[in-house]
Amino acid sequence: MLPLPIKDNLRRAMRSRLGAITNEEVARMSALILNRLRSDEWLPAHTTVALFGGIKGEPDLLPLIPWLLERQSTPVFFGFKGGLLIPQRIENSEQLERGIFDVWIPVAEAPVVPCEQLDVILTPGLAFGRDGMRLGRGRGHYDRLLGLSEMHARRIGVCWEFQHVEAVPTEPHDVPMHAVVTERDTR
Repeated sequence: MLPLPIKDNLRRAMRSRLGAITNEEVARMSALILNRLRSDEWLPAHTTVALFGGIKGEPDLLPLIPWLLERQSTPVFFGFKGGLLIPQRIENSEQLERGIFDVWIPVAEAPVVPCEQLDVILTPGLAFGRDGMRLGRGRGHYDRLLGLSEMHARRIGVCWEFQHVEAVPTEPHDVPMHAVVTERDTR
């Protein structure tokens, strides 16, 4: 386990790098990530897939929504309730709105999906270690979700190549990703 000052420094460095990415870079690199994800290896047909998005500098995953629906898969975004992430089914990007932290959240009337029905969770983070460990933004929302006993979904970290680092600071409650996908590689 790396000491907390290293965690804070890594968060600060990644936030700075993400804040400097232009919209054009996000669009270009997101297209590369989407090309990697659009396969049975990562997102098989007939599955329930949790997506994320909305924070400046993060990959744009919204174009996956129609692709998932064409494959009879169920796209899910997370709403917030009592500090917990609540999976909710959507059928198009019009069913999303800006929520807390400026992330995309489903409109209130979007149906809730039980956590045990999630097959794949595309997971954001500030950094991912080569061992699959994730450094989040520090509020613990994904840590609580991924740590649920009923959670058996495949966890795929999605980030830019510069966010995939040798190691990230971990704590006992952290849950590793099964894989990490960047614009350059999949591991």
